[in-house]
Amino acid sequence: MSLESTLDYYDMKEGYNLPQFVEASTSYELVSDPSDPSTAALPGLGSHFLGSQFADETNKRTVSLVLLFSLWATRTPMDRIKYIQVSSVTHKNEDLHKIRNIGILAHIDAGKTTTTERMLYYSGKIDHMGEVHDGNTVTDYLEQERDRGITITSASVTIPWLNHKINIIDTPGHIDFTFEVEQSLKVIDGAVVILDGSAGVEAQTVTVWRQADKYNVPRMIYVNKMDRMDSNFDFCLKSLANKFDTVFLPLQVPVRGSKAGISAIIDIINKHLLVWSGEQGDEIIRTPLDESHELYELTQRCRNELVEKLSDIDDEIAELVLKEDSYSIAVEHLYQALRRVTVNQKGVVVLCGSSYKNIGVQKLLDAVVNILPSPGTRKDLDNYNSFGDNLCASAFKVVHEKQKGPITFFRIYSGSMKKGQRIHVVRNEKNEQIQKLMIALADDYEEVSEVTKGNIAATTGLKHVFSGDFVTNSGSSVSNAARELQKRKKISYDECLNLLCPRMSIPEPVFFCSIEAPSQALQTALDNALEQLQKEDPSLRIKIDPDTGQTIMGGMGELHLEIVKDRIFTKYKVEADIGPLQIAYKEYLIKSAKYSHSLSVTVGAVNHAVKITLSILPKESEEDEFLVLDNSLDCVMNLRAITPKRLSVLRNGLEDGLQRGPKVGCQVSNAKFMLHWLEAKKMTSDSVLSSAAAQCVQKLLARTETIIMEPIMNLNVITDEKQLGGIMSDLSRRRADICEFTSRGHSRVIKALVPLAELLGYSKQLRIATSGNATFTMEFECYKEIRGKSENEVIKEITGFYPT
Repeated sequence: MSLESTLDYYDMKEGYNLPQFVEASTSYELVSDPSDPSTAALPGLGSHFLGSQFADETNKRTVSLVLLFSLWATRTPMDRIKYIQVSSVTHKNEDLHKIRNIGILAHIDAGKTTTTERMLYYSGKIDHMGEVHDGNTVTDYLEQERDRGITITSASVTIPWLNHKINIIDTPGHIDFTFEVEQSLKVIDGAVVILDGSAGVEAQTVTVWRQADKYNVPRMIYVNKMDRMDSNFDFCLKSLANKFDTVFLPLQVPVRGSKAGISAIIDIINKHLLVWSGEQGDEIIRTPLDESHELYELTQRCRNELVEKLSDIDDEIAELVLKEDSYSIAVEHLYQALRRVTVNQKGVVVLCGSSYKNIGVQKLLDAVVNILPSPGTRKDLDNYNSFGDNLCASAFKVVHEKQKGPITFFRIYSGSMKKGQRIHVVRNEKNEQIQKLMIALADDYEEVSEVTKGNIAATTGLKHVFSGDFVTNSGSSVSNAARELQKRKKISYDECLNLLCPRMSIPEPVFFCSIEAPSQALQTALDNALEQLQKEDPSLRIKIDPDTGQTIMGGMGELHLEIVKDRIFTKYKVEADIGPLQIAYKEYLIKSAKYSHSLSVTVGAVNHAVKITLSILPKESEEDEFLVLDNSLDCVMNLRAITPKRLSVLRNGLEDGLQRGPKVGCQVSNAKFMLHWLEAKKMTSDSVLSSAAAQCVQKLLARTETIIMEPIMNLNVITDEKQLGGIMSDLSRRRADICEFTSRGHSRVIKALVPLAELLGYSKQLRIATSGNATFTMEFECYKEIRGKSENEVIKEITGFYPT
């Protein structure tokens, strides 16, 4: 018996706002009580239902399934609950179309965490809403996040909605944590991009949009903060159209009340006026907009514009318009078309609201379910069918807890993940065993026995998995899947491996500094802390300076390294000493060289000897291969015997050798290599081979020429007219190139490219100069040759003395 027919049978459609005894995301089976034969006649016995299906009409709270079935069966008070049993069941073949894996993306302070908090509340996952300014939100659970009011790591949350399961990843908005965003984008099927209704498209919005393009993630827009006096929905739509080359499809129009800010929303498709009431905005009053209503004409015009836009990008809607000779398309046809164009990335839906004022979030969740794709509709995930029933999962987050140890979050692409299962890490070929398997609610977890394809899982017990790693049942399952995919794709085996388990692309750090333990006794604790933090965040680079023996820490920005220092103190109780921030300059190769190098090391009774001849050359284009083999007659026979594994070891050695340039010891860029000759005994270890390659690179660099390159930042400064002249003068002194100058309401926006070296301490200096009336954001743009300053001056800044 279906849920609806059972409801009809018992005439219980009014629902109950009762205590929550069941998990909304768990599947349940109605069973009889063996001790009471009368329960064997219950209608619906054997039916499987999600806890989320038992909610009142406003989805305010999950109804107690036990109590509801008791009332259905007996029409008696709560003391008869004992006669009914409900058992939790596992759906091995969970319907992929009932799952949504989404990311929340935005510029800093656009309202991501506040929106996620409302989603948790309205779905029944939490009993009260936290606020970012109060430091009590669920997804910002690190102490540093709650202190600063920003999201640092990608918290994962699972909620029920409309008989679907939504896995939400709340991502950082600060540019220093872009790597976290990239890791999240790899594992989601759709994204909600949040705009500040008073600011429109901002710098980090453009960055995350580009990243979403890179991973082909379908998305929708939620224009937040429409309660603000300076919010402007039309301005946001224009800024979207100006910045991004796609069709935007507004489904709603904000309505302002007598006071400033949003008071209601027009639902364009259904032609309803929606008003949120109740203290928590948990009731929605719907008023049909007929021809007599003052908003009817606006609503009809917007609906016609929506249908017209859809007919340009969706053939089925175009045919309906022609057939009906009208724009009056049925609601279900419009939603089907919106889903098609979103999944195919031909258009982007736009909604609006004010999460802080509890307006619009339920309709946003409706749109996530009705419009964004499920794992079952992502054609680009079909490659993972090559694994069959074998496991293939991607780790997108690692956190360390004192009691549980490392907790690793996975997106499962094929097969299933089980408690106690042995897994194989593709990157390092390590085998490990899962201890606990869990579903995550930010920093809280629910243990389960199995998590299936398409879902997000959290595990304990894995010590060799980094964020970005792929895991499978075994090494053979990877090679078998690659061969299976090769048959279908007709491409090389290596290309198939890269499609299935791509290597992570880690951004280069732009800042670095030394970090030391306050005493030798705490050195081990510091080393352990850095090792664990690097597993969580591979964009944090740790190395030992060969000259000084100091530990050097590299990161994506001042805030990134500041947060690392804070976490080492608060979590690992080590008050580390941090050296002054330094810029991550690069040395750009401009001259070729060739060199032959020999290395011989005896370990025990075994001699490990390597002879290697290499050329280093400047790249002619970014597409040039990093390492090529000399195919001349003199070399080809020698190089033919090199195994793929040894080539991989060589590449690692070459990369290590480029970490220290000849001029100032900075990383060398624009380099490629040609291998002419390699002699190495079969017993020669990988470490000796890698060391020989790195040493050869250092000898080569001593015979080449490099120029110093500096990181350039894309800077956006927002200020009022009064402060404009002073800021512009200050930027010219900082060697800035002014790219664009625009207006945003009463504010002015300056966009410029500025060397990072000129922006150290800029936040404090700008705040003092403008009395706090200007704000700025910056993100890495590129490396460029130093200008407006001599290279010798830069060398002195880095080394402390002028070159001789």
